[in-house]
Amino acid sequence: MKNDSVSLNPSPGRRAASYWFIDGLPDLVSGLALILCGIAGLLWRMYAPSSWNRYYFVPVGLGFIAVFWNSRAILEFLKSRVTYPRTGYAQPPDESPAPRPLITLSLNPRRPVDDNVAYSRTWAVMVIWWYCIFSLDAPLERWAAPVVMPLLAATLYAVNRKSESPYQWWSALILALTGPVLLWVDLPPLLRPLAPLLLAGAWLAAQGACTFVGYLRANPCPQATEGVRA
Repeated sequence: MKNDSVSLNPSPGRRAASYWFIDGLPDLVSGLALILCGIAGLLWRMYAPSSWNRYYFVPVGLGFIAVFWNSRAILEFLKSRVTYPRTGYAQPPDESPAPRPLITLSLNPRRPVDDNVAYSRTWAVMVIWWYCIFSLDAPLERWAAPVVMPLLAATLYAVNRKSESPYQWWSALILALTGPVLLWVDLPPLLRPLAPLLLAGAWLAAQGACTFVGYLRANPCPQATEGVRA
């Protein structure tokens, strides 16, 4: 569901960063994490005492923080068992917030060849998170998702358009339409404020799942050498 990088002369580092997304696992893991956060908030609203019911954003936020800080370790664990045996290892993208200086003696400064910065997925997840957080206590809950989802889709498309792994326009359109469709669906009041988070998580997980299935079909697990057990 994503295009290849549009850069004509990518550095080796940026090619490695693009390779990080080739299996769809970053989107799949992030999408499932957002879904789990939404489910945690829904369970809180269903079973917490009435005096604590309005604090459902607490388990949502704690779950997001826990997964966000451990997402790299989770991805490395999965890739070491699925991706690297099939298509080899590549340096993971550097997602540190501090920009790297362009140190060069050339009159035409360029990024170093090992530049491997890929903020696209970090920013994508953060954009989803903030849009959904603002919709949790929206005064008109019925209109929260129909308004938030088109804005979220447009932002994600724009943020990732020139990244190592941009989303296609029709995929972003599908995300945008999930909001207005809810105007014709009578969601339970408990679910309405969490609908944007669950919809965005489902869309991101679907992105990753489709890419992952295509990757597995194109790169079957290599057979063990005769006489050597896998």
